Amino acid sequence: MTKLNDTDGKEADAIRSKLSHLTCNMEGTHHTVKKSRIAMFTDARQISEEEGDCLRTDESPSSVVTTDPFSAKDKYPSVTMLCDELDSCDLSDLQSNGHQDLNSVNVNNLLQRTTQQDIVCYTEEMFEKDADGDTPLHLAIIMEKLLLVSIFIKMAPAYKFLSIRNKLFQTPLHLAVIMRMMDIVRQLMCAGADVTAVDRNGNTPLHIACRDGLYEIVRYLLEPVRHGEIQRNPYDIPYQRIPQDFDIANYDGLTCLHLAVMNRHMDILQHLIERDVDLNMIERKAGRTVLHMTCISGDVKLVRTLMSVRSCNIDARTYSGYTPLDLARDYNQDGVYTILAAAGAKHSAESVDCDSD
Repeated sequence: MTKLNDTDGKEADAIRSKLSHLTCNMEGTHHTVKKSRIAMFTDARQISEEEGDCLRTDESPSSVVTTDPFSAKDKYPSVTMLCDELDSCDLSDLQSNGHQDLNSVNVNNLLQRTTQQDIVCYTEEMFEKDADGDTPLHLAIIMEKLLLVSIFIKMAPAYKFLSIRNKLFQTPLHLAVIMRMMDIVRQLMCAGADVTAVDRNGNTPLHIACRDGLYEIVRYLLEPVRHGEIQRNPYDIPYQRIPQDFDIANYDGLTCLHLAVMNRHMDILQHLIERDVDLNMIERKAGRTVLHMTCISGDVKLVRTLMSVRSCNIDARTYSGYTPLDLARDYNQDGVYTILAAAGAKHSAESVDCDSD
């Protein structure tokens, strides 16, 4: 074990040089981050033309970029600064020839040697928002700096710091889902991030995962946090209902189930069914169940899958009183109509007559 101090000469300088690659100078890369976020969010269909107008248009690259990793002018403490404040660092994690892959640095060991008092002094700056409401944790996720993301998560002084929302109302958990970071999604959940937080469109992280067909992330979001996964938290986290309430609708009135069915993600639908999702939930605009929607689209395979679940109501009515059979007829979906009729489904008029009898 060797101390990282100024008296170690060339060896200490070499170590600092390796660690400096982990530095994320948030001010120096601010302009690049915004371009990266716009490109990535477009791919993920998260920024509409209207949302794009909300981004800053007066940004320009900073003419002065701090390159000294130990400079006191940095707005946010870099990883190098954090590691330099530690009492010691295990040199076995770094090869003396300077060609060791940075992913081999044992960040957990570094953090475990830092006392809670050491962490608190960085807290306010580490979770400050920029002009777009993003914290360094948001930006580290966008830039896919996995080691840095893990450090920020572990150094959060309380669970609420992991659910800070930017100007698009996105929490770090939303961004981790959008960026398809499965391990980070789980880390955030185990550290107490709010799984039911909604973005500006009313979507929870689960809504986004179901819409985009991210099956593995859906599994992570629906898996209750185990006791062993929260032992390393320096704070207590509140109880969260996991799986969350499936009946939560976004601002378009759609639940996670509706989004999965609309985009025909069969694997996610099957997983939701295994989690006892209510197939008779309605979207909030027209009162349609997923069976109503499937009858309109004419997807015979999906209709059969839904009808195979005993709890699925084949005579459910929309706000206007239409049954799935009505919609299959009105949209000329003959294959679906035949399947429903063979199963004994009724038209709305027939249902009324039966009720009057």
